[in-house]
Amino acid sequence: MKIINHHKESLKKIRIPLGIGNALILTYSAGITDAVWVKDRIPDLLRGKDGIPVKSSRFTTVLQFEDWQSGEQFYCKVFHDRGIKDKIKNVFGFHRSRKAFRAGKILLQKGFLTPLPVMYGTSYTFFFAKKNFLITKAVPGERTYQYFQSRFQLPLSIEQYTEKRALISAAGKEIGRLHRHGIFHGDLRVGNIIINGTGASVRLYFIDNERTRHYGNMPERKRFKNLVQLNMVLLPQITRTDRLRFFNAYLTENAALMLRRKEILRQIGKMTQRRYENKFR
Repeated sequence: MKIINHHKESLKKIRIPLGIGNALILTYSAGITDAVWVKDRIPDLLRGKDGIPVKSSRFTTVLQFEDWQSGEQFYCKVFHDRGIKDKIKNVFGFHRSRKAFRAGKILLQKGFLTPLPVMYGTSYTFFFAKKNFLITKAVPGERTYQYFQSRFQLPLSIEQYTEKRALISAAGKEIGRLHRHGIFHGDLRVGNIIINGTGASVRLYFIDNERTRHYGNMPERKRFKNLVQLNMVLLPQITRTDRLRFFNAYLTENAALMLRRKEILRQIGKMTQRRYENKFR
């Protein structure tokens, strides 16, 4: 198992003093012009004086804000320490914001859709890391649950049924392509996929990429983890036939797995059942 590192892109790093003992260290791609004005907004975003709060997990704070000139929307995601491991990693510069920034760049380089990473950074007080954060551009679309609830209200019409089938097949192919390129998404729940468009022309944006990794060869346990995460979806619009349709489309991008189709389906089913039992116990 080999994790591939990408260091080709030119990055700029700047330090912004914020008074006695306080400073921001910001890193961004050399070609990202938005970084020029975004950096001036960071202090107020971190103080909660700028941006609109967005629902997020208990270990993050997310703020939506806009470019006052163009009206373009952006997000500031602040990562909170989940425990002593995060604190130790922060000391050595292994911030979650840095991982998310790099993972976003890898996805874009490989031809996948994700919010454009504008910059990441850390606030320091007397050399101690206090907050680390990521700035990304907003993307069009809805998260999977909202998308299905708004577009596929039951009972479905023939047109909706046809559109749903095409969408699920397209999604299966895209996840299959992701794995064919050796990319593992650390939290591939359907809530971390933003859907834009309809049917076979749908566009899928991958978000929350701080645990995304690029491998030379996709480890089987990582493949299974992603497929089980997706199979955990609970929507009345998603039938057993839809799940099989998704998996069959996935296999078109991973033809070497075709001979193990039944074995893999059984394993995914067993692992999903165990997760359901642990979750709802």
